[in-house]
Amino acid sequence: MANHQILTESELHSALQRLRDWSLKGQNIEAGFEFATFRDAIAFVVQIAIEAETAGHHPEIRISYKRVAFSLCTHDAGFRITDRDIEMASRISAAAHRFQSMT
Repeated sequence: MANHQILTESELHSALQRLRDWSLKGQNIEAGFEFATFRDAIAFVVQIAIEAETAGHHPEIRISYKRVAFSLCTHDAGFRITDRDIEMASRISAAAHRFQSMT
């Protein structure tokens, strides 16, 4: 089992206060981002794929033209939300805002 901490309801609520792009949907946290073009959306997904592979934590990704949506939970923690999900969500949001500001 990987090294991670399952978040309590209070910890999750606090984390989502800081991660304004993200919300709780069922047992996952989810966010969506829109880009200027399809090419920008795909380039962003490639960047996140590289970061996710490096972190060893892979989000579910949905692409619809210029919109990219993510869903996160930790499978090997019983599909619960852990500190690793919060870290990945933070990385995704930071990258999205940087990327959106360049276009």
